[in-house]
Amino acid sequence: MGTIPPPNTGDLHVSVEDLDAAAAYVDRLKQYVDDTISYEMERIKERMKGDSNTAQTVPGGTPFGAYEDARMQWQALTKSTGNMETHLQTLSQKLAALKQGTEEIAKAFRDTEARNGANGKEIERLLEAAAPPPAAGGTPTYPYTA
Repeated sequence: MGTIPPPNTGDLHVSVEDLDAAAAYVDRLKQYVDDTISYEMERIKERMKGDSNTAQTVPGGTPFGAYEDARMQWQALTKSTGNMETHLQTLSQKLAALKQGTEEIAKAFRDTEARNGANGKEIERLLEAAAPPPAAGGTPTYPYTA
């Protein structure tokens, strides 16, 4: 079994604006799942109930009928619909976690950029306060005397 080389990060560039845009896009996906798809699932479940004006007169009957195959098909459809609802809830939770994680990464990069900027300004200030370099062939001067 071979070894996996480390990723090449030589030209890695992080755009906080793109991370913010990605978080907004993921939020729109989550809203679509929560609003549109979940609404359609509710409509499917209502349609599965059948005609509510005509009551079932056969004990154990389903909208597909009362014979054994109809009951098996109804159970399979009910289970499938329940599984789909569970998957939609899981998808919504994972999209929410993805959005939160993306926002945290963007915040970390914003904080790092701010710290780097502050450190850069501090380094510039220290360099400007230091004694100028000696002229070519000259003796360095030190602000401190012994």
